[in-house]
Amino acid sequence: MNKIKITILVSLSVLLALTSCDRKKGENTVQSAAKKAPPLVRVQSASSTTMISYIDVTGTIEANISTDVKSPANGIIEQLNYRENQRTEKDKIIAVINPDERLSLISANQLAIEELEKMILSADKNSGEYDSLAKDLEKAKGHLRFARDMYQPVPVICPMNGVVTSRWVEVGSQVAARERIVTISDMNSLVIKAEVNEKYFEAIAPGRKFPVVLNAYPSDSLTGIVSLVYPSVSSESRAVKFDLKLQGFNKKLLPGMMAHLRIPVYRNDKAIIVNDDAILSSPDGKRFLFVVDNDTIARRRIVKTGVTVNRMTEITEGLNQGEMIVVAGQETLKDNMKVSLPAPQKNSK
Repeated sequence: MNKIKITILVSLSVLLALTSCDRKKGENTVQSAAKKAPPLVRVQSASSTTMISYIDVTGTIEANISTDVKSPANGIIEQLNYRENQRTEKDKIIAVINPDERLSLISANQLAIEELEKMILSADKNSGEYDSLAKDLEKAKGHLRFARDMYQPVPVICPMNGVVTSRWVEVGSQVAARERIVTISDMNSLVIKAEVNEKYFEAIAPGRKFPVVLNAYPSDSLTGIVSLVYPSVSSESRAVKFDLKLQGFNKKLLPGMMAHLRIPVYRNDKAIIVNDDAILSSPDGKRFLFVVDNDTIARRRIVKTGVTVNRMTEITEGLNQGEMIVVAGQETLKDNMKVSLPAPQKNSK
């Protein structure tokens, strides 16, 4: 009887052990299968398109023909004939300056006359002193007439036809020699003046056309053409200056208005582009992405990149048009790793 019980217990133990082993084996099989499941990624075809890169530049409307009319002498503005926005003509009198030398000489003679007149009032008319003072008074009056006749106010002559765009002084102002009185501009010579770094020199060749937006007319789509590129580069800023003329624009323009230019500096009509998110960087600075082949194997590909526009990056080396690029899930991939792709969506009727 005891032998039968022992046999039954042993059989039950073996059965439980076998069941436990089968269960663990099944769990390990499931876990192993889960570990071997290829990661799900999303891919996109590398496409070819025209890639254009722009730089945004700010310019200012200025007159190519303008001049500052300056005072010819130290003195006081006795007359000022023009204000801002008034047209003037060549050889017209802009202003009249009373020079300091004339004022000083006239003032000295007037003071001498006043002193002599006071002395004559207190002198005896029958004395020799009175006669001497009277002669001195007549001489001083003669000097005053001479000063007024010989030292005339100085007229300031307009050097060109144009419009007064700035008036720097007022009547009665004390001015120094060569100090600005007014600025005159030829409004028919208005251009947009701007500059770019010398590395964009080829982009501003004469005759090139750029889109322009003026702060004063933000809703108008304008076009400007490069009319002049200045023949020097700034040694400090490394910038090249250029002029741009607006085409077919008849609204009023004023010197000082601000303009925004969009200048294309690069163009490739057959650029291979990918989503910027698809590109990764290695610790050594190399840029790479994953290309999925027909066997759904993701292969690591070193690439060289060009310009980026609207989150699309140009690939200049290492990729061909039509190759399938991983654009989601690439962060966890390794070279030559098997991947799975989303099932194609069925069209709903």
